[in-house]
Amino acid sequence: MQRKIFFNIVVVLLLGVIISGLLSARIVKKNLLSDIEKSLTTEAALVRELLGESLINNSNDIGIYVGKIKQTASSRITIVDAMGNVIIDTDKEYSEMENHAGRPEIAAALKGEAGSSIRYSSTLSVDFIYVAQPILKGSSIIGAVRLSKPLYEVKNMLNSLYINVFIAVLIGIFVASVLGYKMAMNITKPVKEITYTASRIAKGQFDRRINITSRNEIGILADSINDMASKLRDTITSLQDKNIKLESIMSSMINGIIAIDNSEKILFINHVAESLLGITDREVTGKHILQVVRNNSIDNYLKKILMNKEFFSTEVNFDDSNEKILKLYANSIKQNGENGIEGIIITIQDVTELRKLERVRTEFIANVSHELKTPLTSIKGFTETLKSFDFDDKQDAIRFLNIIEDEADRLYRLINDILSLSELEQKKTKTVRKKIDIEKAVVEVMSVLKSQSDKKNIELSAKIQEGLGSICGDGDKFKQMLINLIDNAVKYTPENGKVSIEAYKQSHNADLDKLIIKVKDNGIGIPKQHIPRLFERFYRVDKARSRSIGGTGLGLAIVKHIVILFNGEIEVTSEVGKGTEFRIILPME
Repeated sequence: MQRKIFFNIVVVLLLGVIISGLLSARIVKKNLLSDIEKSLTTEAALVRELLGESLINNSNDIGIYVGKIKQTASSRITIVDAMGNVIIDTDKEYSEMENHAGRPEIAAALKGEAGSSIRYSSTLSVDFIYVAQPILKGSSIIGAVRLSKPLYEVKNMLNSLYINVFIAVLIGIFVASVLGYKMAMNITKPVKEITYTASRIAKGQFDRRINITSRNEIGILADSINDMASKLRDTITSLQDKNIKLESIMSSMINGIIAIDNSEKILFINHVAESLLGITDREVTGKHILQVVRNNSIDNYLKKILMNKEFFSTEVNFDDSNEKILKLYANSIKQNGENGIEGIIITIQDVTELRKLERVRTEFIANVSHELKTPLTSIKGFTETLKSFDFDDKQDAIRFLNIIEDEADRLYRLINDILSLSELEQKKTKTVRKKIDIEKAVVEVMSVLKSQSDKKNIELSAKIQEGLGSICGDGDKFKQMLINLIDNAVKYTPENGKVSIEAYKQSHNADLDKLIIKVKDNGIGIPKQHIPRLFERFYRVDKARSRSIGGTGLGLAIVKHIVILFNGEIEVTSEVGKGTEFRIILPME
């Protein structure tokens, strides 16, 4: 732009100088020729008056007169007769000169008019001006007098003028260059600054300002751009603040949020939704939801809403294993309260744990009902039998009463286990922080279960690390945990089997040791597919065997919750036909 302005200014100034010079030269030339023509016309009239009488009287003195006139005049004098023949010429021998009747100025004079013309002389390399007037005798034309003069003065003056014009052009080029450069700089410098600053503002640098103090149109433009930048900065800052607050709100929500348009392209998604849907792509905005979430159930749900314009909630199994259940709530996106729907906003809630709890609760109620029903049915049945029984047979009556007592005991144990498990799950038990002598607790538990193991001739042994020390917690819960594990081991170990208890300390780091308790048997073992579910309530590997030996199905669930109460872990390893080992890891203070 700067070059273009500079070039245009120089061209305009040069054209002005050149045109002015040419017009001046033309005017000067015209005025000079007019003055010379007038002068020659006057001189021609005088010569005609002086020589006309001699020509009329055929006097031989005409040559003498012409010679005298030539001495006082610088013009060339030529006299022709009525036929155009030259009879007198002051510069050439007239006898050698051709007829002049065809010359424009002579032809006009011979017609009775004053004639003039300008012709170039190749001999003298200069223009000549010719003026002719008729010589009259009465009303007849008897000849013509012509005066001519070379235009050396005009040529010299024009050459001088052209030289001056050329000098003026050179000066004009210099002046135009200086002025043009300065003017171009004055125009383009603020324009460049405006352009550069505007480009910086367009790239987000809203603190940029244009420093132009002039009050012309460019200054007004600069002020307008500065005002625009300030308003843009305030608007962008406000939008950024709102976006940050919105993103903070969306990110802090426990539910996932996805907004899509009518083409099912993602407009917005929060981190919770990305986590729930397993999205790892960083840039998902603008992509079709099927490109990001490959789940046909979700896609069909959205298509149904977009087609029917009816919004409802649904639950989908997100993966093939049905381990993740998501509940989707949909609502419309409208702009400015218009009736048209611009898209859909979907709220995603992970209800997997909730559904698991509902399923566990349902199963628990069903299992409790079943477990309670079995002993109650037996009690009721034998009670009715006793009502109609002949008491003369006391042995059968005692047998029936023993069965009723066993079923009542079983019912009592079941209710106690349910209450214990409920307290542990709801954390209603009081926090007890007492020292538990580990060796003493193990010995006491073994003495409680010794009679049970002796009935099956099972060898019950314990190996306690010397100086093992104590652990803090609820001593009764600790013993209950051991009783449940050892009782299970004895129940599921055939006669003449072995059950061993091992307790030792394992150094974990400088500040904390771990208590390791192992309960191992050489019983029937547990198939691998059942191990993950061992600690579920009422879960039995062999339901018929469990009921026959009097198990409630809650023992291991209680063990797990007691281990959690002690901030510990429990592990199981087992092999069918070879036995099972439970390994409890508890932190020691």
